[in-house]
Amino acid sequence: MENRKSKRSVRLALVLGAAVAGTALVGFGGLAAWQAYTQNSGNAFAVGSLTHTNIVSGTGVTCNSSSSLPMTTPCSVVVSGAILTSGWSGATGTVTIKNTGALTSSFEISSPPSDPPTGALCANLDLTVTGADSVQYVTQTGIGSISPAIALNTSAGSSSWATSASNAFAFSVTPGAGFSTNNSIPGETCSFDVLFTQLSA
Repeated sequence: MENRKSKRSVRLALVLGAAVAGTALVGFGGLAAWQAYTQNSGNAFAVGSLTHTNIVSGTGVTCNSSSSLPMTTPCSVVVSGAILTSGWSGATGTVTIKNTGALTSSFEISSPPSDPPTGALCANLDLTVTGADSVQYVTQTGIGSISPAIALNTSAGSSSWATSASNAFAFSVTPGAGFSTNNSIPGETCSFDVLFTQLSA
């Protein structure tokens, strides 16, 4: 009698265990179908742009800055003269630099490292570069390399140019002390390039 009860108890325990296990499996499967999410997308970073324009008065040409040298398309000539004679009094031209980037910037003027002034006539020509702020940034007796680079202020006199800030720089090349005698030498020339460099402030 006790043996039968014992067997029944074992069977009952097995049946109850199987039922509980089945319920657990069904319950687990049902819970697995429930899911919830949140997603924070598009986290990104970018560096502000550093660009400027170079416009020579009277040309109607806007020259955009480049991130590397040499520029594939150099900007317009600022000042020039051909077939100079002893009565020649000089030449002038104006270039306007404008900060078109997204960053406050500073600017410098210099001679391109790979393109120094060339020609014997350069020694007999004088160069001045004056900003719209009336500051005379370059004064050379005899055109030579502008080196080291010279910092350029905005029209307001600050070394940092805000976005959209600009300044016009007037170039003047005039005959130097030896020009009246040396200009008669056939084939004598002077050629020079000017580099405007923009730097993040």
